[in-house]
Amino acid sequence: MHRIEETSYGYRLTLEGFLQRDEAGELLARMKDTVRPRNGGFAVLLDMRYSRAFPAEAQELIKEALVFCKNAGLERNAVVLNSAIATLQAKRLARETGIAQMIRYIDASAEPEWEKTAVGWLIDAVDPSYH
Repeated sequence: MHRIEETSYGYRLTLEGFLQRDEAGELLARMKDTVRPRNGGFAVLLDMRYSRAFPAEAQELIKEALVFCKNAGLERNAVVLNSAIATLQAKRLARETGIAQMIRYIDASAEPEWEKTAVGWLIDAVDPSYH
């Protein structure tokens, strides 16, 4: 399951469960309909707390979605996870799409105020790595 919500800072994307290829394709199509460039760019909070690693066939579509966001004006991204495997995969996909420098990863299992931490990065560029 996935949801995209528009927010004051940009978008909040929630992924839950095991994202299959068809669902990844639906997500990409919905992102292309929803995500619009904003003056000064935008930020994305990606909530993957209840998501599992992406299967190989879905990864290419996820990379395409990341590149789409980058080209539309993505300035900062906070990825909230609680799985070591999903974190490793997310970092690899970010490197492969050239957006690694704008992403911060937040371990929700270790950071009870993960949402506040994520929004601090997205809005005020408060790097959660230095807390």
